[in-house]
Amino acid sequence: MNVPKILDAAKPDMFTHLQASINYTILNKSDGTKLISGYSLKAFEALFEGNSFVRIDRSNLVSKAFIIGCITRKNGEYILLKNKSELLIPRRRRGLLLDKHPNLFTNLKTA
Repeated sequence: MNVPKILDAAKPDMFTHLQASINYTILNKSDGTKLISGYSLKAFEALFEGNSFVRIDRSNLVSKAFIIGCITRKNGEYILLKNKSELLIPRRRRGLLLDKHPNLFTNLKTA
C-alpha cells in the first residue's frame, strides 16, 4: 500500500485523532490544526497498525496518548479526550474495546 503524502512530512505521533468524512479523512494534529486526506480511515488504521491508535467506531481513530478516560452517562459511555471532547462508544463495540484495550476503562467516571 502506498503511504499518503501527508505522512511524508508528519509522523503518526503528531496526530491526536482521525475522523472519517465520506471518502476523506480529517487528521487532527496536537497543535489544533487539521489536515484532510483522500485516503480512507481504514487505510490509516492499517498504516498506524500497532498499539498507538484505537478505533472507537466507524468514523473515529484516536491516539491512546490523547485519551484521558471514560465517562458513564445516562445515554451511554463516552471516551474523554484531552481537548475536552467526548466520543460515544457504541454499545456493540464496547465489549470489543474492553477485551482489546482494558486500560481505557480504568479511569471510569460517572457523570
